[in-house]
Amino acid sequence: MKLTLVTMLVLLLLLAAGPAPAAERESGWLRVAGDRVVDAAGEQVVLRGLNVEFRHFREVLGAGDIARIAGLGANAIRLVLDYRDFEPEPFSYDEESFALLERILSWCEQYRVYVILDMHLAPGKQNAHDFVVHRQDQARFWLESQNQARFYALWTEIARRHSERWIIAGYDLLNEGTPPNLELYREVIGTAAARIRAVAPRHILIVEEAILPGWDKRLILLDDPNVVYSIHFFHPPQFAFYSTTSSRPITTYPGELVKAGELLAASRAPVVREPAGEWRRLELRATPPAGTELVQVQLYSENGGRVWFDDLRLEIAGESVELPAPLVANGSFAIDYPGFNWNTSGECVSVDRDQGLSGTTSLRFAECRRPAAARSSPMAVRAGEYLLSGWYRTSGEEGEAGLALNWHQARAIDRIDRQTLEENISYALEFQQRHGVPLYVGEFTMHANPWPESARRYLHDLLAIMESAGLHWTFWVYYSPYAGVGLWRDQPPVLGNPVALEVLEQYFRPGSGRWAEHFQVE
Repeated sequence: MKLTLVTMLVLLLLLAAGPAPAAERESGWLRVAGDRVVDAAGEQVVLRGLNVEFRHFREVLGAGDIARIAGLGANAIRLVLDYRDFEPEPFSYDEESFALLERILSWCEQYRVYVILDMHLAPGKQNAHDFVVHRQDQARFWLESQNQARFYALWTEIARRHSERWIIAGYDLLNEGTPPNLELYREVIGTAAARIRAVAPRHILIVEEAILPGWDKRLILLDDPNVVYSIHFFHPPQFAFYSTTSSRPITTYPGELVKAGELLAASRAPVVREPAGEWRRLELRATPPAGTELVQVQLYSENGGRVWFDDLRLEIAGESVELPAPLVANGSFAIDYPGFNWNTSGECVSVDRDQGLSGTTSLRFAECRRPAAARSSPMAVRAGEYLLSGWYRTSGEEGEAGLALNWHQARAIDRIDRQTLEENISYALEFQQRHGVPLYVGEFTMHANPWPESARRYLHDLLAIMESAGLHWTFWVYYSPYAGVGLWRDQPPVLGNPVALEVLEQYFRPGSGRWAEHFQVE
C-alpha cells in the first residue's frame, strides 16, 4: 500500500519540525479529569496509536519510524519494555538501554507522539501465557517477594529518571498479570503506584485488569485521581490473532467461524522405511472427493519407529499455499514461536532442533505406540489437483507413517458480529461508566488474514465501538519479524499488513490531539 499524498505531506512537515518550545512542553502534560484525559489547558486528548517493542529499536527501528507513526495521524505509542533489557542483574541497571530510551523519548517529543511505558515482562514473569513468559511454566513474579521488590525498584528507577518528561503519557504498571487472587494484585499494583508517585507525581498511572484463574478478568480501582484503566481485547483470538493461534478456523465476518467436521475421506502416501538415515522425497497427488468442504494436511505415525519430516509444501491447481495455514509459513518447522507451529496430538511427536534437511529443524515422531499426528489448519476445498510433498528420513524400525490429505465437511463453532464484540467488551464499558474513569484498550489486533474483507469489516466495527465509547487505544503491533503480525516486517521494514493499516489510518484522525495545527490537512 502506498502512502497517500496527504500522509506524505504531513510526514514531511513533521520531519522538519524541531523540539517543542518550553511553553508547548508545559502545556503538553497530560492528566486525568473525570472520565477524560486532558492537557494543561483542559483540552481533551484521546490517545490513538500503536504498540512498539523497545527491543526493535536496537537494530531495526529508529527516528524515521516515529516520524512515520506521527505521519499516519497517530498521537501515541505504547512502548513495550522487557525488564531484562534494563535490569541484567537484580537491582543493577543497564545504562545503554536507558540511553536508548532517552533517544526514543526525544524522537517522540520531536514528532509530538505521546509515549506509554509498558512493563510488558516483569522479573520472575507475571503471566504463564506463552506469549508473555517465553516458555516458562510458572509465573514466579507472584511467588517470590524478591521479584516484586525488583519490579518496584525498576519502576522507581524509570520514573525517577523521567519524572520531567512531559511526552510520557503514563506508566502501564503491569502487562497482563495473572495473580492467584485479587488481594495480591491490589497489594502489588498499589505498592508500585506509591513508589512511582514518590518520584513522579505528575504522570498518569495505567492499571490493567487482573486475569484471575479461569480467565476471570477483573478491573480494580486505585486510590489515585490520575489513573487510566486498561483492558486488552482479542475476541475471538482464532480470527483476530490468526497468525499466532494454533486454531485458525475459516471465518466470515460478520458470520461464522468454521472448523473441520466429519471426516469423509483421506488420501495417504506412506513412507518407505529403507534405507535408514537418508532423506527421501514423498509426494501425494489427489483431487477433492465430491461433497467435501474442507481439507487438512496431516503428518501421521500410527505405531513403531522413528521418522522425521521436513520442508512440507502444498500446491493447489499449481498455486503454492502456505503450511500449516494460509499466511502462516512454517513448513520447515523452523519458527519457534507460539501459534506458528502445527497442531499436534500424541506425546511422541515433537520438533527436533538438531537435524533437518534444509536447516537444523524437523518434525520427529519417536516410537509412537499410539496414533500421533501433526495437522494444518482447515482450508476451504478448491477445484483442481492437490500436490502435497515433503522430505522424510527414518531410523529403519517398522511402523506406519506418512503424509495425508484429510477431506471433511464443515462445522460451525461460533458466530461473530458487532453485537458479539459489544457483548465481550461490555464488562469494561460498565466499569468505565459506573466509576466515571477513562478506559484504554492497550492491545487489540487484526493480523494479516486470508479473508481481507472480513478482517476489514471486523476492524471497522471494533474501532467504531471503541470510538463511540470515547476509549483510548493502541493497536498491536507496529513492527514484528513474524509475517502477518505487525503492520511492518523485515529489515529494513516493509509493509506487512495493508488491510489493518488502511483501516487504522481512517481512525487515527489527524487533528485530534493537542497539536491540531500540525495535522489540519484537508
